[in-house]
Amino acid sequence: MRNGTIGALAFAAALGVVGCASVNTSSDYDPTADFSKYATFKVVESKEIKSYLVAERIEDAVAKQLTARGLKAAAENPDLLVYYHGRVDKQTRIEETQDPYVVGPGWGGYNGYGVYGGGTTTTVRETPVGMLFVDVVDARQKRLVWQGSANGTLDPHANADDKDWRVNNAVEKMFARFPVKKTS
Repeated sequence: MRNGTIGALAFAAALGVVGCASVNTSSDYDPTADFSKYATFKVVESKEIKSYLVAERIEDAVAKQLTARGLKAAAENPDLLVYYHGRVDKQTRIEETQDPYVVGPGWGGYNGYGVYGGGTTTTVRETPVGMLFVDVVDARQKRLVWQGSANGTLDPHANADDKDWRVNNAVEKMFARFPVKKTS
């Protein structure tokens, strides 16, 4: 449980900074669900995301995508309940760089010149990776009808505008294949 709490806190501190180039998204849905019958939704506040600012960004981005598809937010008796949650993991990257060979004065070789260097430098880095999951549930049947996920590397130095853009970008990509068509 402690690791889950730590992960949730780290997620809360960093989620809004998923980078656009490194965002991977996927989605899945229940092909037997009749998405044409859904008219309203309610985004349910996440208990695991402790940062109000991060939660607000996610809720706004999700609501924007559902509204763009013709659904309306409803506080009471919605057709769909939308839950979101996330976590932070670490990705280990190993980078090797070849040190250059240098010709110059030194040991051996012709006229006191030689070739030296050419070693390899290995650097191990742990990069934080944030994951966001969105579950859309049929409120009447209490059945999952759509699920999306986004993950990408995190930048703890991003400013608020960049975080807003990145969350919106990740959620937009996630909802690109939502079965309800986007309205123009």
